[in-house]
Amino acid sequence: MKKTTIYVFLYFLMFFMHFGIWTYLKLDFEVVFFKYYLFLTIIFMMVITILSLFKKIYPDHLGFVFIGLIMVKLMMIMIIKKKLNIVEVPNYKLNFILPYLMSLLLETLYAVQLIKDEKNQ
Repeated sequence: MKKTTIYVFLYFLMFFMHFGIWTYLKLDFEVVFFKYYLFLTIIFMMVITILSLFKKIYPDHLGFVFIGLIMVKLMMIMIIKKKLNIVEVPNYKLNFILPYLMSLLLETLYAVQLIKDEKNQ
């Protein structure tokens, strides 16, 4: 199994676990939940793809690319937070910041693995 596939699988496992908890607790705002996760999934896939591409093109600058992507992701999440009115959802910090941090952790582990593989070659 490829390394990228493992990280994508872990991301979707996080999504399904979070959705299961969301459904079990019978929280409203499902539309906001799905829009947020759709956005988060697109950004997650974008970061993984760009990191993979830059590993082949500019492997020495992979850390800088990762830092730039994380800054772009943070700016985009702040914009989408205001557009989706996430703050209206009860316990929004728990429900929306934790998935963001988990996706950030997966992206960081993926970037570290790419950098470590590049250093070993």
